[in-house]
Amino acid sequence: MDKLFDNMMECIFLESNFSLAKIKYVEEDYGWSTSVYIAQKPEGDYFIYLNIPENVLSYVTNDIQIKLASLIKGGSEEFEQIYGDKVKISSSFDKNATLIIVTTHDVSVKNNVMKQVMTIEEDPYFFKKQVLPIPQEELPIISSSFDVHKGSYLTYIKNLISDTGRFNEFTRSESLRMTSKEVEYSFVAKLYEKLPFLSLFVEKSNQEDLQEKIDTNLTEKQRVHCDELLALDINNLDDWFTEILKEEVDD
Repeated sequence: MDKLFDNMMECIFLESNFSLAKIKYVEEDYGWSTSVYIAQKPEGDYFIYLNIPENVLSYVTNDIQIKLASLIKGGSEEFEQIYGDKVKISSSFDKNATLIIVTTHDVSVKNNVMKQVMTIEEDPYFFKKQVLPIPQEELPIISSSFDVHKGSYLTYIKNLISDTGRFNEFTRSESLRMTSKEVEYSFVAKLYEKLPFLSLFVEKSNQEDLQEKIDTNLTEKQRVHCDELLALDINNLDDWFTEILKEEVDD
């Protein structure tokens, strides 16, 4: 389970056709180490990913991100190249680098974690920052969902986030405890919120069909008022409302 998000993010970077490298980060002060992934777009945008324990989140802004920036900018020769062209740190790095942090937490510390997330994301220094906090109780569901779709993560998350049936099921749920399907949808929605390079596919709609549906559900009087609203001069709003009120009184 420790490598769940490392493997997931590595696959998402690869399927997104980024150049990808990684370097070992050892944090002696806080007793942990991890792999730092550096993904680069051909145009020069950088995405730095790492998994951080919940108990060291408070050290990100004043300590860890400083060490990370120094490690990455000074250690490019030590990068382990995973895919694509060699990742090189250019002069555009400081303005075009986003730090993506994944962290898991127990439900008992959720409020404190969310405060730490806000502090990190609002900090303007070194990196643009996105933090994805995951409740530990959701890990088995997330792991199972992604295991089924190995090798096609992007297709999986794009199809799921675009599934209007799943979206409606998720948003209309009145249960205090999410089902497995709702946990799955919630996590993918968070990925789209936190990973700036993910994009939604929006289908074009037929405006004539939409207008027909609107007209079918409006009374004749409502359609007249709708047409009047669309043609209304914003400078004549007072006159229009006065006329509507007069008609209501007369009726």
